[in-house]
Amino acid sequence: MNEPLLSVIIPVYNTGDAFVNLYRSIKKDRYKNLELLVVDDGSTDDSLKILRALAAEDSRIRVLAKKNAGASSARNLALKKATGKYVFFIDSDDDILPSHFTKLTEVLEKGSKIVSCGYRYHRVYNDRSHDTYTNPPVERKPSDTDLSFVLRQDVRDGRLYAATNKAFRLDVIKRAKIEFDTQKKFAEDTKFVLDYLSDLMKNRELSIGYALEATYLYHYGTETSTVRESSLIWQNWLNSFKDFQNFAKDNGPVTRKDQRLLRKLKIRFHISHAFAVARSNQKFTKKLHYANIFKLLPATLLVKFRK
Repeated sequence: MNEPLLSVIIPVYNTGDAFVNLYRSIKKDRYKNLELLVVDDGSTDDSLKILRALAAEDSRIRVLAKKNAGASSARNLALKKATGKYVFFIDSDDDILPSHFTKLTEVLEKGSKIVSCGYRYHRVYNDRSHDTYTNPPVERKPSDTDLSFVLRQDVRDGRLYAATNKAFRLDVIKRAKIEFDTQKKFAEDTKFVLDYLSDLMKNRELSIGYALEATYLYHYGTETSTVRESSLIWQNWLNSFKDFQNFAKDNGPVTRKDQRLLRKLKIRFHISHAFAVARSNQKFTKKLHYANIFKLLPATLLVKFRK
């Protein structure tokens, strides 16, 4: 079988050493027809030097250098340069497990317009890992519209939120002129996914595939993680919820069923925010600055119980 070219987009900001580890994992994947679009986002250390040294050894690596403007800006630059059939996003301080590219590409080649895989969720602060999103997704009901089907999945487990555990079709991205919102500092990849799904729905092409294996390794709480801090602020979660509200309006009419799902989604966001604060390594009195005690106490007890 001829392997389609994959565009793998990786922003780097002072994470050159972490990228070396990621690159070793990429080389282990049996899928070889890749263009690795590695964007140095104005690093102040020797990351750019490291990237260029690796590019001299592997012609698949294309190093793009730009002034610092954030991961969204870096990804957008790479999207303009991408030439592959399918697009993957990987954060430089994360990792992939063997067959990540192979498994997701197989699903896309069968006709899906987007594919989502499982996460191996590694909490750096206690060095514990667990796999998630390896269970079957919600089934579409006969009464579901495209909108209610997507919203029910978002309420159920959130596997559609992130961009890194997915692969996309470049032709859809180009057709809809989808970019990452450079003004957002939290859940910008969720907005990207919603924009992508919205285009599929408007073109009556909604076809979501699933690779029910944890092939993306997400390191939560690294020193270079921006989510570690931004997830503590409730307003960031609220702004992301508003993206879902706008997504619903754009793909309406919004039924009573959809409104109920949106309310459930907001509750889910409240719970997720409370857990994010409870898991943070800040003192309890500092955590109260981000979440009230009625949300924080139950979340803190559950976090301790889960340990």
